[in-house]
Amino acid sequence: MKKKWIAAGVFAVCSVLVCISYFYWDLPIAYYFRQLDPGMKKIAEVVTGFGIATWYIAGSLALFLFFRYVYKNELHAVRALFVFVALIFAGVLLTLFKWLAGRHRPIDYFAHGYYGFGFLGIGHEVTSFPSGHVQAVFTFATAMTILFPRWGVPLFLYAALISASRVILTAHYLSDVFAGAAVGILCAMAVKYFFDRRQIKLRRDA
Repeated sequence: MKKKWIAAGVFAVCSVLVCISYFYWDLPIAYYFRQLDPGMKKIAEVVTGFGIATWYIAGSLALFLFFRYVYKNELHAVRALFVFVALIFAGVLLTLFKWLAGRHRPIDYFAHGYYGFGFLGIGHEVTSFPSGHVQAVFTFATAMTILFPRWGVPLFLYAALISASRVILTAHYLSDVFAGAAVGILCAMAVKYFFDRRQIKLRRDA
């Protein structure tokens, strides 16, 4: 029951932040960072590279195969599989949301004045909502925190830093970031629930 309340709380808070940001914060923040010093943007470009989902998916899959067939540690293999499944599930769901929403990216606003949702959008310029980089790092951070609770604070700070880089680069609006974080957190929790229902242990004390 506690986990359901946490999930409901995450959904509610992120939904409120998405709405507030869409109507009040997105454009002013985008304008501010559009004029940011190029040196700061170069730093953000390096940071944002750590939000590419492929690294986390490939890494967790490689670890699963290693612990399953080479080192043969069942607990580590299941943990790696958990992270992999969470990332894949969240990524698929995010792609569906992006397509359904069809939201214009900041670049579309600055170039053509397009702001908001076109729905059923295909193409980079109309797949801003939610942020894929943010979803990936928040899925990873949540999954790893479930496995190793003591790492929670640095993991979420890491995810927040990468999320900030997406806004600094005006690749996404702030509301896209809140939505991506919600998808990542909730999907990781959903996969944990799935594993629990099937009595698949992820921790020695589980």
